[in-house]
Amino acid sequence: MDANLLITLQNYGLSEKEARVYLTVLELGTSIASTIARRAELNRVTVYTILEDLKKDGIVNETTKEGVKYYGVISPDILLKQMEQKYESFKDKVPELLAMAEKFGSKPKIQFFEGLEGMKKMYGDQLSSKTDLLAFMGRHEINEKLSDYLMASFIPARVKAWVLAKVILSDSPENRIYNKKSDKELLKKSMIIDDKKFTIPDEVLIYDNKVAISLYTDHDMCGIIIHSNKFYETMQSIFTLIWETHKSNKKNKQ
Repeated sequence: MDANLLITLQNYGLSEKEARVYLTVLELGTSIASTIARRAELNRVTVYTILEDLKKDGIVNETTKEGVKYYGVISPDILLKQMEQKYESFKDKVPELLAMAEKFGSKPKIQFFEGLEGMKKMYGDQLSSKTDLLAFMGRHEINEKLSDYLMASFIPARVKAWVLAKVILSDSPENRIYNKKSDKELLKKSMIIDDKKFTIPDEVLIYDNKVAISLYTDHDMCGIIIHSNKFYETMQSIFTLIWETHKSNKKNKQ
């Protein structure tokens, strides 16, 4: 399945599994749920739920032949029109939403994300950042599926969106490998700091007046995004201080 098409559909509001089901049915034409599940490499129960959700959204259509349900999807051009209508509807509400945001803007907001799909949504929020993505990356044992998503989907999407990542790494074998990868290819700048001086378990991300904290082991896969100008400015200052100090010390040693 084309990874770029999956990312494109996710960028327009579908979840990864919804995008996978849509592309599978688009390719099959019309099919039963068990075939769709097999081709999409998803659990059949999950596929049934997704098909029902997409049917409610007008993306999937259902027909019955001899007591068996068959599913099809609307064409991409109709899907685009639906998305444009949603965009226009949201656009009309922007002044009202901005007025609400100004009214309560002094209060920090916190979003909580849990599980693999939740973490994907949390990282997806960074793709629209208008600022550089500043990250503290510690020593960690990252969930394998989340790691695959970050390398195969998130980083390519971040590069395509032209969001530069500046990363301060705690010393570990995994982080040394990441640090050596092409800055141009991954659109990043990175540096490693002695593990005795800098030890955090997972990851902190600073961008767009937000701070995201990510825990991504198998047992603690969750994250939060804190919306707060003051907290963002505080963390940005800490990051900049460490970044510039380390650069200066490294230069003096040369």
